[in-house]
Amino acid sequence: MLDLFNKEGIKSLKAKIAQLEEENAKLCVQLGKREEKAKRTVATKQDVDRELNEALNKISTLQNEIQILKEETSTELKFRLSETISQNRFEEMIFLLGGIHSKLSTLITIYQAKDETTLDNANDIVKLIDSSSLHQIEKIGSTTGKIVFYDTSRIINLVIIPIFPLLRSEIFLKTQFELERLRKNLEYEKILILNSHAGETLIGIAYNDSFIEHEVVRSSVMGKHKQGGWSQKRFQALVEEDIKHHADKVRTQLEQMIQKNTDVQFIIAGGDGKLIKMITEGYNYPVIIKSMDAISKGNVDQLLREAMSVRCYWI
Repeated sequence: MLDLFNKEGIKSLKAKIAQLEEENAKLCVQLGKREEKAKRTVATKQDVDRELNEALNKISTLQNEIQILKEETSTELKFRLSETISQNRFEEMIFLLGGIHSKLSTLITIYQAKDETTLDNANDIVKLIDSSSLHQIEKIGSTTGKIVFYDTSRIINLVIIPIFPLLRSEIFLKTQFELERLRKNLEYEKILILNSHAGETLIGIAYNDSFIEHEVVRSSVMGKHKQGGWSQKRFQALVEEDIKHHADKVRTQLEQMIQKNTDVQFIIAGGDGKLIKMITEGYNYPVIIKSMDAISKGNVDQLLREAMSVRCYWI
């Protein structure tokens, strides 16, 4: 009888074990599905966050461009044409300007330094410019100065915003436009390119029209406040914390890049103005602000072309 009971007990235990193993197998399958779902959810959230940041960066860039266009199409500024052109096109423009000659000295070239806001109206050459054109020239905003090519016969009336700052002013009246300083303005050693957006920032060293090194720094930054949950104030504090963390992360990489390239001359920066200040704080390089598109896969060279582009106004 004892053996019979032991056999029955063992049989019952084996059946219980089989049942538990079957339940365990089912739970393992369920757990695996949940883990896979969780992984997909995290990946999806990361993709959504990245796409959201790219969209917000694009909106920021477009808003800057819209603001520029609004200013240029205001009642005070009626240009025949205003355009941002690539360096290759600009070099072709310089070639064409160099081929212009007049029989008499009717071609005015003005180099206006970056810190000057108005032309010297007492200058006899400036007096040759009609008041309407002079008004438009002075209304064009620039942090690097202005270069004016003006024909008193009113055939050519062009204002160029140079890439790099003009440190002194000069005025010429000749049978040709004075282009030497403009050509020299295009020359540079090393420059630092900084395209800063919350969560995604590019830093790079450019030389001879190409990057000799660059890096894209990415980090998680909250994109949008939703109703419920955190208050707007609390949410904003978390966003600011994320942005500061991102700026610190960029500065760490920037410091290493600067240490290897001590001969940097300028910083050309675009993107979020507040973030630019946070990243460049403590550096003494002149900072030139340009409109740059947000970073996306494969557009690093395009970003450099935008940084080295030139703004032209035909008035």
